[in-house]
Amino acid sequence: MIPFDQSRPQINPRDLVSTGREADLFDLMAHSGYVPDEQVFEDFCESLKSGRAWLISGTRGSGKTAFPEALAAACNLSMCVVAGRDGLKQEEILYDWDSEEQEVWIREHLALAKQLPIEEQAGFLDNARRSKWQRRFLILGEVGMAYDLAAIAASSTPRKPPPVLILDESDKFGASIEDSLLMPLERGLIYIPRYEGGTIGISDWQSRPIVITTSNDLRHKLSSPFISRHVYSRFSSPSLEKELEILSTRNRSATSVQLALTTKLIDAVRGIAGLEDHPSVRESIDIVAAFERDSVESLNPKSLVRYFCYFVKTGSSRELLTLQLDYLLAMINAFHPDIDSWLASRDSNWKLRWPQLSGYSI
Repeated sequence: MIPFDQSRPQINPRDLVSTGREADLFDLMAHSGYVPDEQVFEDFCESLKSGRAWLISGTRGSGKTAFPEALAAACNLSMCVVAGRDGLKQEEILYDWDSEEQEVWIREHLALAKQLPIEEQAGFLDNARRSKWQRRFLILGEVGMAYDLAAIAASSTPRKPPPVLILDESDKFGASIEDSLLMPLERGLIYIPRYEGGTIGISDWQSRPIVITTSNDLRHKLSSPFISRHVYSRFSSPSLEKELEILSTRNRSATSVQLALTTKLIDAVRGIAGLEDHPSVRESIDIVAAFERDSVESLNPKSLVRYFCYFVKTGSSRELLTLQLDYLLAMINAFHPDIDSWLASRDSNWKLRWPQLSGYSI
C-alpha cells in the first residue's frame, strides 16, 4: 500500500463526478502529467457514478496502469496494487492468519488454564480458541487492505476519500483469483470464516475503493462473471495529435524540435512492415526525455542508432530498422501535416519553418 501525502489535502473523485465537476477531475489529472483520452475518461466517470469497478484493456504502453497512478497522485489518494503473475494466491491479496502468533496465544492460555480450577479450564480454553480469530491475528493483502481502508475512511469525521485499488494485468490472475474477487467487487465485503467481525469492507458503493482493473488480453481470457462486475473500456493507440499532447505534458521542458523528432520518428517506425513490436506512447515519452536530456535538436545515422535502444526490443527488429535508416531520417526531416500543424498552433515560430503550413488551418 502506498499511503497518501498527509501534508496535502485529499480530493474525492466520486464527489467531483457526482456534482457535475468532471472537467475539474480531468484538469487535475492533466496537471499531474497524464492527459486522458476523452472517451476513456467519460467511461471512467461512468464507473464512478455506477459504483462499478473499471476494466480497461489495451496494448502494452497504452497508459492503462498510468491512469490510476495519475488519479491517485492528482487527488492524493492511498493506492493499493495487485500485480498479476503466475502462482498468485488468494491469501496474498485478500487475507491470511498469523498462525505463529495464534499458536503462541494458545500456548500461553494453555499455561494459564493449568493454574485454574478444573471446572473453569474448559470454558477458559474455549474462549481462548475463539479469540484466536480476532482482528489482531488477521493479515490483510492488498485487496483486503483497500476495502478495509475504505471502511475506515467512510467512518471518519469528516468522511475521507477511499483508496485506489489497481488490479494490474488481470489476465495473469487465473480462475481462482478471479473467483475470489467476485464478492468484494459485487458487495464491497470480504467474508472471512471464523473471524470475529465476520467481514471486512463496506457495502455502500459510494465509499468503496476505486477499483481499476487492467488487462493486456495476452494470457488468460477473463471470466464472464468477473467482467460483468466492471464497466469496460478499451485503450486504443492515441492519434498523433493526442500523443503530442501527452508528450508535451509529460515533458514540459521539451522543445518543439524534440517533440517533432520524436513523433515523426515513432510514426515512421510504426509504418514499417515486418516490425514485430511497434513502439507505444511509453517509448515516445522515454525518447523525448532522452532528447531533452541530451539537448538533441537534429539526428544523423549515428545518433539515430544510438536511440534505437529505447524502442527496439529484438535483434531482428534492430536489423530491420538499420536497413531503413535513410527512410527514417527522410521522414524525420520531412513535413508532416498533422504533427507540424499541431506544433505551429502552439509555437508561433514553427510556422516559419514550414511554408506548407499556410495551406492548413491551425
